[in-house]
Amino acid sequence: MRYVLLLLILFTTALSAFALEVVYPKKEKVSINSKTTFFVGSADADSPLVINGEAVRVHSSGGFAHFVKLNQGDNVFTLKSNGEELVYHIHSTWKPAPPPSKGKKSAPQVNTYPTPKLVYTKDDKTPIRTTPVSAGINRIVHLQKDVPLYIDGELGKFYRVTLGNNEKYWVAKSAVRFSEAAQTVRSAIISKSFKDTGKDLVYTFMLSNKTPYIVKENNDKDFENGLGLNFYNLITKPDTPYELYFPLQHQLFGYSAEFKDDQFILTIRKMPKISPDKPLKNITITVDAGHGGNEKGAIGCLGDCEKDITLDVALKLQKELRRQGANVIMTRETDEKVSLKKRVEITNESDSSIFISIHGNALPDHLNPLEHRGTSVYYYYPQAKNLAQSILNAMNTEAQTQNNGVRQGSFAVVRNTNALSVLVELAYLINPEDNALLINEKFREKCAAAIAHGISNYLKSFVVQ
Repeated sequence: MRYVLLLLILFTTALSAFALEVVYPKKEKVSINSKTTFFVGSADADSPLVINGEAVRVHSSGGFAHFVKLNQGDNVFTLKSNGEELVYHIHSTWKPAPPPSKGKKSAPQVNTYPTPKLVYTKDDKTPIRTTPVSAGINRIVHLQKDVPLYIDGELGKFYRVTLGNNEKYWVAKSAVRFSEAAQTVRSAIISKSFKDTGKDLVYTFMLSNKTPYIVKENNDKDFENGLGLNFYNLITKPDTPYELYFPLQHQLFGYSAEFKDDQFILTIRKMPKISPDKPLKNITITVDAGHGGNEKGAIGCLGDCEKDITLDVALKLQKELRRQGANVIMTRETDEKVSLKKRVEITNESDSSIFISIHGNALPDHLNPLEHRGTSVYYYYPQAKNLAQSILNAMNTEAQTQNNGVRQGSFAVVRNTNALSVLVELAYLINPEDNALLINEKFREKCAAAIAHGISNYLKSFVVQ
C-alpha cells in the first residue's frame, strides 16, 4: 500500500512539474507602484514558453523568471506553454518624477524651537538616528524606556535631539512623550564598579537617573579593538560628553549596554577559549531558521517556500556544529511562527557567542531576478564583519555559490542580539539557476557544512600558532 501511495505521489509531482504555474505576481490581477516587474514560476522545460509573444527560457528544473517593462495604467500579459494559457492584468501606479522647477529648490527646513524641550522615550529599543529617515543604517543607539532627551526642533515625523552643544540626532515623534515635570533633567555618576566574571567584563555605573548614552566600536586610534562610551546631560558636563574607553587586546565578541533602573551596565564578552584542533568546541551558537508557520517567506520558481528551505539548512547546520563540538541553540526546529523579538530573546538569554540567521533571497519589482545570483552575508555591528566575510568565503568555495557580497544591513535579528550576529542569504529563490540549487538536498548539505567551516575558520584565526 505504501508503495502504491509513493507511486501516486511521484506521479502527481511529475504532472504538476509540467503544468504552467506562476508564483509571482501572486494574483492574476495586481496593482504595483513600479515601472517594471517580473514573472516567476514553472513550466514544461521541453515546451516553448512565450510571454506576450516573447520566448522565455525555462530551466531544466522547470523554473523560469522573466523581467518586463510596464506602461502607466493597465498592462495585460499572456503566458502560453504546452497548450496552456494564463492571462495577467498588472496595473502600474508609477509616475515619473516631475521636471525640476526653475531655480534652486530649497531643502526642507528644520523648525527650530526658541528653547529646547524635554521628552522621554516611550519604549525600550527606541532608535536614535543620524538622519530623519526611518530606514537604512542610521541608528546611532537604541535607548530604553524613560530616558530623558532634549529636542530643539522638528522635521516631518522626527524631532531633532541635541546631545551637548554640537551633536544633533533624530528621534521619531511617535517614540517619545512630553514631560509635565521640570524642564531640566541632569544626571550624576554616583559610583563605578568593575567585575571580571571569567566570561565577561562587567562595568557598572550607578547614576542619579537615566541619561542618554552612545556606545561606539573601535573608538580609539591607539587600539585596534575596544569600545567607547559617552554619557550625556551630566551635571558636571552638561554641554559635552563624558567619555570613557575600554580597550581590548582582541576582537570584540559581543557586548550589551543597558539601564537596570538607574544602574547602567556595560557587559563586554571576553574571547572564548578556542581549541586549535576543534575551534567550535564549547562555543555557544544560535542558529535561526528564517520565517516559519504562516510566514512563508519568499516563494521559489517551483513553489518551494523559503521557510522550509531555511529550516532544512538550519537543522543540517545544527547537526554539523554539534558534530564539531559546539553548543547549539535553535530558534525553531519545526514549522512554527517565531516572532523576531522571541528570536532575539532566545539568543540573548542563551548568552550565545555567535548568531547565524538563515534565509533565501528575493528582489523588489524594479530589479531583474535573472541578473542576481549567489550568496550574500549581512552584519549590522562592525564587530561581526569579519565573521560575515569568512562565511561568505566558505560558501563561495565549498558550496560554489556566486559572491553576492558582504553588506551592512539593518535587520532586527542582527541589530538587537548581543552576540556576533550575521544573516546569510543562501541564494536567490526567484532566480531559476539558484532556485534549482536550493531545492537540491546535496546543495543544502554543502551550505550547512560551508557555514560551519566559515565559523570555524573565523575562530581559528584567533589561535596563536
